[in-house]
Amino acid sequence: MVADLIQEGSKLVSRLMQVYATRRVTMEPVAIETKKDEAVERTTPRVSTEQTVLYQRKEIAKELILLEGHLQQGCKIGGQACDCCEKHPLKIEGLAQETLGMSPDPIYRELADWTHQIAPMTSENAAASGQYDTEYPGLAMKAREFRKAIMPAQIKEVAHEEAVSPGEQEP
Repeated sequence: MVADLIQEGSKLVSRLMQVYATRRVTMEPVAIETKKDEAVERTTPRVSTEQTVLYQRKEIAKELILLEGHLQQGCKIGGQACDCCEKHPLKIEGLAQETLGMSPDPIYRELADWTHQIAPMTSENAAASGQYDTEYPGLAMKAREFRKAIMPAQIKEVAHEEAVSPGEQEP
């Protein structure tokens, strides 16, 4: 009985394949007319280049914070190699490259070059090999230097304000 069902199913599939193979499917492009909504265009705020660069700096700073921590831990969790170190340089490199066209600041080229250079040292396999264990602390310090250089003043001010509770005096 099961064999009969399988055989009948196979015949059905073969027939369907023959039908689909002999059919010609043509699709005509459909023209869709759209009109610009001038009212929306005028009232919709656009993100400025300055805002975009600030956003990029903040995202890079966050990735550098994470990378710095992972490098300080030798790209390992509980003594086992992880892929944590390998993803952050890639994201930093992408963000830095994307920002190159928006800002003349040479730090973006430096970041892109540095992260590209350290990528082979921060892979999970590299961490597992132990080959770069003595280099990770120096790379963590370099990540820290980049973070301090790139972290926007606006982020530092907000972080400081959040750290000091209302009514509390600064040290």
